[in-house]
Amino acid sequence: MIPYFYALREVSRRKSRTFSNIAGFAIGIATLVTLVMAARGWEACTAGPLRALGADMIFIYSAPISPSPGSGCYIAMHLFTYPFDISLTNDLHEVPGVERVVPVLMHRMRAVTLCGIDPTETVTNVILPGDIIEGRYLAPDDRGVALVDREYAAQYDLKVGSTVTYQKDFEVVGIVNVRVMSIIQATIYANLVDVQEIINAPGQINVALIRVGDPGKVPIISEAITRSWPKSTMITASDIATVTTGVINIGEQTAWNISLALAAIAILFGVKSQLGAVVERTREIGLLKAIGWGNTDVMNQIVIESSLQGLIGGFVGSVAGYAASMYVLSTTGGEIGGALQFVSIDPLLLIIGIVIAVVSGVAAGIYPAWKAARLTPAEALRAL
Repeated sequence: MIPYFYALREVSRRKSRTFSNIAGFAIGIATLVTLVMAARGWEACTAGPLRALGADMIFIYSAPISPSPGSGCYIAMHLFTYPFDISLTNDLHEVPGVERVVPVLMHRMRAVTLCGIDPTETVTNVILPGDIIEGRYLAPDDRGVALVDREYAAQYDLKVGSTVTYQKDFEVVGIVNVRVMSIIQATIYANLVDVQEIINAPGQINVALIRVGDPGKVPIISEAITRSWPKSTMITASDIATVTTGVINIGEQTAWNISLALAAIAILFGVKSQLGAVVERTREIGLLKAIGWGNTDVMNQIVIESSLQGLIGGFVGSVAGYAASMYVLSTTGGEIGGALQFVSIDPLLLIIGIVIAVVSGVAAGIYPAWKAARLTPAEALRAL
């Protein structure tokens, strides 16, 4: 047990070297925790608005696809979308990985936007039954009735049973609270067939909401759709977040890569520091071996010192990373709101950070320990 007590004493005795080593491990782990949580917060914020619709992507044509494109409409992010045949939703559904495709037809007249939906789609849609705050949702056989955004209803004193006009009169059957901010937000929601008749676009839509089986494959599926329909535009969560969150995009895999690179740098600095410590303590090591310490005892001492520094650095880094993550998550989100509403600090990540720091400490101490163990008492004493 003597090497263990000796290692503890050396950690507290060589304060400057110990502090620099601990600081290196702490910075690496704090960066790991902060970057990974920031990446998770970013992902949650970017996916949140679309997942509120039950979707992962939006398919549109932002340029005419025929010589007679018909009437287009501005939607989210100032994108102008042109109509296309609703039968295209069947083709989109055949793309590998696509789970659901929902048709939508939007039309803007001055400051008012009319949105046609399929009321049978109650999992993925621009407005869902859970968004109703007064009245009822649309039924599949409804004609001449509509849902109205609550802000528009308040502005014009509309209630359930009132009449709202958009080229034709609609009876208001429900007031809705649009929770997706600027993403495909409309003023009036009616049955898709009604809207197609009003704007003289039978069988036409201009937006398709797409949900995939594995959200992690959104980039791959989006690219596949774009290859199949080159004139189309795919809007993913990241595209929306670029406007709504106002933060730099960083993926979790990138965060891990950066953090592990920092851990590798910390190990190299640790090796250099421990080699310096071995040189400084050449005489001590020689004396210890002269009084009976074996190679294993010397190696254990050096490795334990380095491991303790990694352990302390891991704890300090995890605490600092937790605090930094709380700040980052509370300020990430922009229009969407703080990412803390979507994701919380992962205790497992803190534990992983500490484990990485300890493993890094062990790795940093192995080579210097081996060098120290090779010293013979005579060599060590002659060196000074």
